[in-house]
Amino acid sequence: MSREGSEQMLSLLKELAVFKVMDQDYRAGPKGRVETQAYGEHERRRQEIRQEMQQLAAESKGGPF
Repeated sequence: MSREGSEQMLSLLKELAVFKVMDQDYRAGPKGRVETQAYGEHERRRQEIRQEMQQLAAESKGGPF
């Protein structure tokens, strides 16, 4: 994986870590409409991140080593 790809992967992993903490707070606290909506948006973004990570991994396998 290129340096740029590695940095992008690291950035995506950091974003997932932030969502994980936010999800723990969501599960532990009261759930209003705003919190529930934000949780749904986080879930959609997690799906996007997974797809981006899979694409980066596929690109790194197809590129020169």
